Amino acid sequence: MSEIHYIRIPTFGRSDSVSRTEMIQTEVSKYLEQTQGQEAQVCNERWYPVSIDHARDAYLAFIHYCEIGDGRFRLTTRSEVTPFGLCFAIFGLWLLKQKKELSSNAEHFVERLKANLIRYKKYRGFVTDLAYDKPFLQLLTFTLSSLYLLGQLSIDPLEEVVVPLLSRDIVADIIRIGALEGAPQSGNKAMFMAILLLHARDYLGIDTQESIDKWVELHRSAMNSRGFWGKGSGMTHLEFQNGYHQYEIFEYLGIDNLKAECAASSVEPLADSEGHFAPYPGGGGCYDYDAVCILTGGGQRLTPERRGLLFTTARTIFAEQNADGGFSESHIIRPRSLGNIKAALRHVAPTRGHLRRERLRTILTLMRPKHDRIHTHWSAYSRRWDESDLWDSWFRMLTVARIQLALDDATFDRWGFIPYPGIGFHHLLHSNLEQRKTT
Repeated sequence: MSEIHYIRIPTFGRSDSVSRTEMIQTEVSKYLEQTQGQEAQVCNERWYPVSIDHARDAYLAFIHYCEIGDGRFRLTTRSEVTPFGLCFAIFGLWLLKQKKELSSNAEHFVERLKANLIRYKKYRGFVTDLAYDKPFLQLLTFTLSSLYLLGQLSIDPLEEVVVPLLSRDIVADIIRIGALEGAPQSGNKAMFMAILLLHARDYLGIDTQESIDKWVELHRSAMNSRGFWGKGSGMTHLEFQNGYHQYEIFEYLGIDNLKAECAASSVEPLADSEGHFAPYPGGGGCYDYDAVCILTGGGQRLTPERRGLLFTTARTIFAEQNADGGFSESHIIRPRSLGNIKAALRHVAPTRGHLRRERLRTILTLMRPKHDRIHTHWSAYSRRWDESDLWDSWFRMLTVARIQLALDDATFDRWGFIPYPGIGFHHLLHSNLEQRKTT
């Protein structure tokens, strides 16, 4: 990465998030003018990280804040212990290269992971067919990734759980979930199907290659002109956030995607002035990571404009790290203050047509009292919008990692990407593994 310069920003209270962000953008703009465009990082006198290393250290501390011992983790420091919390903690520790800690806790972690999956399967017993159940498939694939990182997947690849869920007719299943039309959540489900097929091939000795090939060809042939799936007349946040999941599989398989640049060019204009990509102000862990994945997935050009956008996104993420070292979904959705309402209006103002309608509809929906807190299947506890949690924290740091690697691939060894299909993979793992084979 280029030489890093620092700008000192006066400390603000958290309730002044909009004013703070405006000042950051103003000071950065002034600095870039003075230095002919040299990149700058922002730090705060009180708790803004002054470097990636400081952000990493603070994130590691937050992971430990969420731990209560014996392989048990909470999603937030206020939530109950949750199976998903353990997976997110393992992913975070791996990302930060804390292999010694993972190794010393492997026994506890593996025991918890398997027990959690069994209990959660019983809990989801009311579902007619778990092969299409997003919550269970999500925990299952996260568990498989976690077991891989702990060196246990080859020892116990969870055959009795995986085999009943394998697609028997991938064409019919992809059509059933609406993946080729870009139906909401269909990207997640299509990714789960591919992960399980790849797992069966690589760890269970089951010949699923024909189904994998059909999965790839179906998605390739159904791509729209924007590089995603759906028949809409223009790009939306939903379209890329949903379609990102198939791109994870493309990246893992090393697929030559001729529309990768089309996808990146379609996503790039959706960024707001802070480098966030959500339809609401203040960003969102999923939206920002998914967008950066599309922009840095290999096969895309790193233009000066795109490079500048990535720096903006990274700077904003650093500025939004909470005092406890974690990251949240958004600092602007709540409270419904005048400043936050103005931020929402500014988020909508530059857009036109379908994109304006999407942002306006999303923001108005989130203003309803039922969305005062975030409700997910990851925990019974509903968290605040600005409350640090292990999911958003992992995604924010994963986003920073991808950005740093896009700008300087010599930093590859600083980060722990996941060499298993699904979220957390990086295409440079292919070349890295090949290098190790030849040395």
